[in-house]
Amino acid sequence: MVSGAEYALGPRFSASRFWSDAARHGATFTYLLGAMVSILASKEPADHDRSHQIRAALSPATPPALLEPFFERFGVVLIDGYGSTETNSVIAASRRERRPGYIGRVQPGFSVRIVDEDGRAVPAGTSGELLLRSDQPFAFGSGYFRMPEATVESWRDLWFHTGDRVCQESDGWIRFVDRIKDVIRRRGENISSLEVEQVLAEHPEIAEVAVYAVDSELGEDEVMAAIVVRPDAHLRFDSLVEFLTPRLAAFAIPRFVKLCSDLPRTENGKVRKAVLREQGREAADWDRQANP
Repeated sequence: MVSGAEYALGPRFSASRFWSDAARHGATFTYLLGAMVSILASKEPADHDRSHQIRAALSPATPPALLEPFFERFGVVLIDGYGSTETNSVIAASRRERRPGYIGRVQPGFSVRIVDEDGRAVPAGTSGELLLRSDQPFAFGSGYFRMPEATVESWRDLWFHTGDRVCQESDGWIRFVDRIKDVIRRRGENISSLEVEQVLAEHPEIAEVAVYAVDSELGEDEVMAAIVVRPDAHLRFDSLVEFLTPRLAAFAIPRFVKLCSDLPRTENGKVRKAVLREQGREAADWDRQANP
């Protein structure tokens, strides 16, 4: 709006109306959050798939395998990036320079540090927590309203602590690994729930998936997946393990699987993993250890 653009805001996301609404408003750019890309790609091909003017979309955390098929079908270039309410957009790729699986590079005007649990910088190629700082005054939020403890925790050392685990390569490209609170610790191994989700999403019978930690008898975590199966598909658990075995390390293959009609989501489409974690392993339809 500052640059003179027009913004069309709908009441909620509708996969069946998305492209026709975009065409009606004459939209040339859009924003696809969470599972929107996967949901649109899962719909049957239709005449309105290209009856719009959208050239590109900002779509953080889109599975790399969907980038080219989405462009070939809809004619839309998907651009990754990273930002938050506290920081605005600080890391981004572009229409002309993208790297599948990476969120982009640090944008001018911002600085990043990637640190270990003790706040020490990690070498390139090693994952750690993403810390951010702006070169301009008052470009970031200054704190959380009536939450002084949370403010001190997030802005300690005069850096904003994002709570996100990332990995920066030597050439500056950054890959998102997971929310730190969503990292699963199983038998001494750190497992990225996002990476497991991306592999599961490649299965032809899976429409949506969420991966999260549940309690283990051994005191750490077990991997659990909540799966929404595509219409008319019949997912077999043994065939799912066969699909995952060459694609994931053995310790990352989910032990528990829950079949769902849909996933609990926030108003902006993000999966509410806290709800799934609260349901626990007791909600599982299958235990790989009990049914090898």
